[in-house]
Amino acid sequence: MLCLGTMAFAQQIALSGKVTDKDGQPIPQVTIRETANPKNGTFSNHNGAFSLNINSNKISVSMMGFESQVITIGNNHKITIKMIDNSADMDEVVVVGYAKQKKITNTGAISSITGKELRQSPAASIQNSLAGRLPGLFQQQTSGQPGKDAANIYIRGISSYTTNPNRPLVIVDDVEFQYDQLNQIDPNEVESISILKDASTTAIYGIKGANGVIVITTRRGKEGPAVITFRTEAGLQMPTILRKSLGSYESLLLLKEQAINAKQDPNVAFPGLVSDEALEHFRLGDDPFRYPNVNWYDEVMKKSAVQLRNNIDINGGTKSLRYFISAGSIYQNGILKDVDRKEDFDNNYYLKRYNIRSNIDLDVNKNLSLKLDLSTRFSEINEPNLPDPMAGGALPFWRRISSGLLGPWVYPVRNADGSYGGKKAGSLNPVGALEYGGYKRSYSNDLNINLSADQKLGFITEGLSIKGVIAYTNKSQFRREMTRGRFPVYSIIPETGVLDPVYPELLRIEPLVRGSGDYDAPFRRLNLQAILNYGRQFGDHNVYGLVLSNRTSDIDGARAPGNFQGYAGRVGYNFKSRYLIEFNAGYNGSDRFKAKNRFGLFPAVSAGWNISEEPFFKKNIRVINYLKFRGSYGTVGSDEIIANRYLYEEVYNVANNGYYFGETPTGQPRVTPGTLGNDDVRWEKEHKMNIGLDMKLFDSKLEVTADYFDNLRYDILSARETVPLYSGLDLPPVNKGRVSNKGFELELNHRNQINDHFQYFIRANASFARNKILFRDEPDGVAANLKKTGRPVGQLFGYISEGFYYDEADIANSPKVLGKTLLPGDLKYKDVNGDGVIDGNDVAPIGNPEIPEITYGFSAGFSYRDFDFSFLLQGAGRSSVSSNTLLQIGNVNGIPSAIHLKRWTPETRDVAEYPRLGGVSFDASTFWLRPADYIRLKNVELGYHLPKSLSKRLRLMDVRFYANGLNLFTLNKLKIYDVDPEVKRGTTQAYENYPQMKIVNFGVQVTF
Repeated sequence: MLCLGTMAFAQQIALSGKVTDKDGQPIPQVTIRETANPKNGTFSNHNGAFSLNINSNKISVSMMGFESQVITIGNNHKITIKMIDNSADMDEVVVVGYAKQKKITNTGAISSITGKELRQSPAASIQNSLAGRLPGLFQQQTSGQPGKDAANIYIRGISSYTTNPNRPLVIVDDVEFQYDQLNQIDPNEVESISILKDASTTAIYGIKGANGVIVITTRRGKEGPAVITFRTEAGLQMPTILRKSLGSYESLLLLKEQAINAKQDPNVAFPGLVSDEALEHFRLGDDPFRYPNVNWYDEVMKKSAVQLRNNIDINGGTKSLRYFISAGSIYQNGILKDVDRKEDFDNNYYLKRYNIRSNIDLDVNKNLSLKLDLSTRFSEINEPNLPDPMAGGALPFWRRISSGLLGPWVYPVRNADGSYGGKKAGSLNPVGALEYGGYKRSYSNDLNINLSADQKLGFITEGLSIKGVIAYTNKSQFRREMTRGRFPVYSIIPETGVLDPVYPELLRIEPLVRGSGDYDAPFRRLNLQAILNYGRQFGDHNVYGLVLSNRTSDIDGARAPGNFQGYAGRVGYNFKSRYLIEFNAGYNGSDRFKAKNRFGLFPAVSAGWNISEEPFFKKNIRVINYLKFRGSYGTVGSDEIIANRYLYEEVYNVANNGYYFGETPTGQPRVTPGTLGNDDVRWEKEHKMNIGLDMKLFDSKLEVTADYFDNLRYDILSARETVPLYSGLDLPPVNKGRVSNKGFELELNHRNQINDHFQYFIRANASFARNKILFRDEPDGVAANLKKTGRPVGQLFGYISEGFYYDEADIANSPKVLGKTLLPGDLKYKDVNGDGVIDGNDVAPIGNPEIPEITYGFSAGFSYRDFDFSFLLQGAGRSSVSSNTLLQIGNVNGIPSAIHLKRWTPETRDVAEYPRLGGVSFDASTFWLRPADYIRLKNVELGYHLPKSLSKRLRLMDVRFYANGLNLFTLNKLKIYDVDPEVKRGTTQAYENYPQMKIVNFGVQVTF
């Protein structure tokens, strides 16, 4: 026994050493275990040092953020372990529907991004952080309002011409979220985001997959001691562009000229403003009360507004219990000035949001694991509720201060006695409205619970497991509104200088009145899933599969529940990761449709060939390390329905006081027929075809991904336009429309490490998607050049401009224009049908659609020792905006600006850029079209890590200081029109929304 004990003692190894990063800096809290006996382990200390007695010759080393290693111990029992950063691991695994797949064996069209990259952007919404980073993702951000600034996103462009059905499905940890929940997710909670684009990846979602799928995976706990990370940021928001008007003097000269050209008396059109005496006062600025020159943007807007963000998370756990706990907050203030007021409330724009998440993983035993995810969000969004009693109702605030109703000459901010300036039948003073106006405030609470259990069934057969999921969502919202209708304002009579009350009957300031704010009925969603998984390797053969049952019930207040029931399956096979094939199918339905049309089958097949795994390829082609061809084809659907939920039911309308009865007539409710029912209504469908390749070259330093897609959406729910209105029928939509959508995508990635201190990356992506309406129900009498069939979705129509009429002879020798009296300087239009007359039959398709057909992004960066730097350029092309309404003056639409100084006159006829003032040139035409193409410096970040030696002395794992920016500058061709290239297109909408913002942000991240 003594001899045996001595031998055992002799076999034990007293191991010691140090753990460092690639730069040789020590790494504390690294887990070191004996491979043969995982219970025998230790952690490296703050110097990276460790010691461990082992009875075998292998150890396992692991730490969050680094690759795990198994090290064989030789004769040297004092070792140094260098950890390798695993930040690129997500590039080798892709997240698909209800599973993860190795990138080498994936046959679908998927693009992904890590949460670490998302967190480089200071944007408050995830949609805005994604712009330019992923091929196939099209976006348009039309507003910068805090809490409402999320971009509209589309996967591979537009495939339907109806409202909203182009929105992608959002999946978070395998559970469906509502689309409007996406911008509420804190980027600090995100591990990765994948967009699923073809049939093979979306068919498993059946009638919800036609518009593509956004799959978000949240962060989970890692085995090891608790790691606490605190991150705090402070930034400034500033408008990317604001409308710039001319001063009062120049503006009124142009308006006077316009009135004269229109054969009007300018002193009648603009009384007291355009006489020689008045213009001289405007020019000199010697009487600012009677002859004001007000820049309303400067009066109501600050130069910048603050944005604050804070996050703290705890990550760690044991081998059997792991946790990730996160809490975050963001505050975005509005750009309006803080004015003194007697009431104690805030009517500026702002967003306050608080996010909390807890993800727990518990391994009950070697076969059973449980997950419990809790997340909640509390948000408060505020905006002004400003009165404007002018005829026709109140304009949106941003439209109000840029409209022709509120030029710099209209009235002063305050009169000489301190009262607010105003004008009868005019827009209410915006500065006064900020003082006396109220607010609209919405509070929303969002709770999500996700409980899942995964049981391995190895006792039946190896590789088999079953998973059950119960997910619950509860959303509630409360709104509060306060405002007052008017407050006293006074206009100055120019001739006398006397103040005249605009509202003489208003003797005091009206009280604040509570608006229609109330509680929304809570929205609840219960999702139940059962998933049977199988995956097994038989020598060179790999087989995997999935069977899913999925049921979702939505309860919105007291409305009837909305139910979705689905079954799905996936079967895949590969041989030596060389020959790949996969089948996916969804069989599901929705109670939105009648029983005979409720369920449908949505199958897809995909295949791939890793030609680089062929022996002949490996032997003869060295420059290409990896080359895979893949393709897919299948059918998916969309059950998005706008308007009546149950289109197969006939609608009846109830009107109060419809009929009167009795000796004293009393109104009684009446019931009238409404929209007819459609017994055959069903979901929209889409055939998707995709061909792609994945390639790595030059020792995998260059990655190339290319895809071509051809999608056909059919059975689009459309209104029956061939039935005339005089029929008196209110018809339901029918499944008649067809749209083709084709395009391609290209993504390039280059990453290289020069030495232990310097590494860099370069990425580029480009996407093109063009759609075409193949059929749309249109009246038979519509001229061919006015039909929407055969055109892109959102096609603009107008006249084709041929410049300005040069002189009277030019007018006489040109086709006659019906209904207009022309003069030189008016726009000349092309006679499209050649009948010698310009009328509605000469209107033709012009320009490009509202949603860009091309999007692209280019990013690059490097790290050198403790410094890192990266930037992202993002752009879009082949999109148009029409400015014919935006650039009108002398009415409610617009105010004079720099472009109007370049108007046509007899002296400038050869160089003019704008028609003569007072003319008849504002029909939609190619003259007013401008390309909305742009390129932005979307994101820049510069970071610095404190040296490890200093962090160690502070007893910290890591400290990083950084500065980043969003939308720092934009190149486009719309500068003179003072609109952002992503504005909402059409009429005056470009000036209605809160301006889009650029952000300069500073932060620090500390890891304990």
